[in-house]
Amino acid sequence: MIQHIKNVLSSTAQFPKLTAFALGLYPFLHYYSSNVYMVGSWEQVLFLVFLCFILPQIIIGLSTLLMRFRPLSALEKYNLSVLSLSLFTALLGVLIFHFNKKEMLTALIVSGGLGFVLYKHLKKIIVLQCLLALISLLTLIPKLHFAMTQNNAGWLQSSDAILNAKLKHKPNIFVIQPDGYVGKDVINKGFYNYDNSAFESFLDKNNFINYSNFRSNYYSTLTSNASLFGMKHHYYSNTNKRTLKTHNATDVIVGEQNTVLKILQNNGYNSYLFTDNSYFLFDRIPLAYTYCNVPKASVSLYKNGVIKGIDIVSDFKQVLDTLPKKHNFFFIEKTIPGHVIYKQSASRGVEGERKRYLDKLEQANVWLEDLITRINAYDENALVILVADHGGFVGLEYTMEAVKRRLTNQEAQSAFSTLLSIKYPKEMDPEQLSFKSTVNLFKTVFYGLTDNQAFLDDLEPDSSYLPLHEDGSTHYYECIDTNGNVSYQKLSN
Repeated sequence: MIQHIKNVLSSTAQFPKLTAFALGLYPFLHYYSSNVYMVGSWEQVLFLVFLCFILPQIIIGLSTLLMRFRPLSALEKYNLSVLSLSLFTALLGVLIFHFNKKEMLTALIVSGGLGFVLYKHLKKIIVLQCLLALISLLTLIPKLHFAMTQNNAGWLQSSDAILNAKLKHKPNIFVIQPDGYVGKDVINKGFYNYDNSAFESFLDKNNFINYSNFRSNYYSTLTSNASLFGMKHHYYSNTNKRTLKTHNATDVIVGEQNTVLKILQNNGYNSYLFTDNSYFLFDRIPLAYTYCNVPKASVSLYKNGVIKGIDIVSDFKQVLDTLPKKHNFFFIEKTIPGHVIYKQSASRGVEGERKRYLDKLEQANVWLEDLITRINAYDENALVILVADHGGFVGLEYTMEAVKRRLTNQEAQSAFSTLLSIKYPKEMDPEQLSFKSTVNLFKTVFYGLTDNQAFLDDLEPDSSYLPLHEDGSTHYYECIDTNGNVSYQKLSN
């Protein structure tokens, strides 16, 4: 390889094909190294191959032909260096940095200008791009190995008594998840110190029971929802300790390994997924839901996040107008209020992040009231469950601070305290049901719908778990025990 590099550097020949290949190699490998936990569909692979390898070959091939004609021939000596740096920058801007139009234009002007200045050093640019790609390849290999060896078989298994349970009561079930909505016992004091009585009164008037001291078992959306719909603890078994990225979680949340959906479908339910975010859809796994409001064509092939043009309430109303009023299950997820900013570099500080969270909380309350009003108009006797995936992390400067150091009692409650509010159909008795954490939510609900003791006999520990970087490594801890006490106990491998 070293000799080949020397040959390229010493040659007087132009290398248009090598130039095109080299400029796309690092963006391709770096993107996969950063996103291997959620990129795997053939559509995504083919798109990235076209974007990083085929498109640069086409552009450079056409430009090489155009340079043969006057007056463009005067620019021929600059052609490859300008395109190499400009296309390299464009790919990084699209795939890695997600530049907006103004940022992209500025970056292209700067990189194009450098191409004119450095045209005599094109071969060194190619070598540098290849070396960067080699570094990305070395970081990708262990991540790829982890991804290829992960599955849910080790933790997801449920007994036949649970999977084949027959429901005595079959109400319409609406599960509404406002991302990061903290519980009622935490929101009105401490870091949040927010008067949420108006929304709580709305829930009371609509016959919801608002539960205190309820929490999530995991700190992120994927890890929490995987345990929620799997009705089991995974103890971060599918989470890479180096990257803290969770693999195969969407198979359990919206895919064919969703235990909750298996039970409901065995009892004749149709299922409906509503979201305005591509977070659960980005990897393009086969959905287990009968219907999803987001068309597959609307989901980006390279970037996840909020999908423009999607209005959950409007989509929800249109679907309700067409449905029979029996045996329907709905999972409705929206990324508000969310949580404090993810990275330290974008943080507004503790108080600034608190204000941002509370602004989003007020938006969430309006959205929830609209949604609940529409559900009541459709079916007054439905089972309606409001449950968040984790807390808002208010009191921290940024979310990932939670894995950098041990949290205080109040900080741990802010991270894990979770909204739970339930409106029951008349045939269910809420007095016999007790809720502590998300992992056992559906087991308890199914017990109320079946009177099958197998669900209560199979309850998981109500403990909450958190990764922690320490001593140059990552370890997983029981952060909150089953009785609600904050006490870091390291999990065994």
